[in-house]
Amino acid sequence: MPQKMPPDQKPKAAEPGAASLHQITMSFSPEEDRILLRISTTDGSEYQLWLTRRFIRVLWGALLQTLERDPELKKAVMPEVKDAIMGMRHQEALASSDFEQPHQDGKRNLTSNTGPLIVTGGTVTPMKNGTTRLTFATADGKGINFSLDEKLLHATCHLIISTTQKAEWDLDLMIGDPTVIAADKSVIH
Repeated sequence: MPQKMPPDQKPKAAEPGAASLHQITMSFSPEEDRILLRISTTDGSEYQLWLTRRFIRVLWGALLQTLERDPELKKAVMPEVKDAIMGMRHQEALASSDFEQPHQDGKRNLTSNTGPLIVTGGTVTPMKNGTTRLTFATADGKGINFSLDEKLLHATCHLIISTTQKAEWDLDLMIGDPTVIAADKSVIH
């Protein structure tokens, strides 16, 4: 069942089409007091979206609920064990992610006529194939859809955590126990 983010409005169009996700970046704009989310696709398109603090707070709850659907987490009875597993999964997913790569310019900015679109709502939907579909509804009635595998979902969560910390929004976002360090599986004892 999709996790809804307010307001509960249905987007009128689904974008991007069949193109695959190429790059996601986030940056904080102090002048706007918003986070700029840039989504690039393999077909050379880019969407720029404004995310507000209020929206991030609701989005975060939906993203965590999606991560908690993991069957291994459902087996964990004690909250400490659940937090440790979530923390390890998060660290493992981030280990091969590149957060130092600057956003690649030169993409066809599909929001260049209007400027970044303000996200006002949407849904987070776990799919049967293991991906998570994010649908962001914008103030002008457009819908931006993209799917994330588990690694990209964790990477997106990491971007949200680090960008909201830079923004000093005091949301205290984290996944599981942040002090847990993933085991190095390349070492054999």
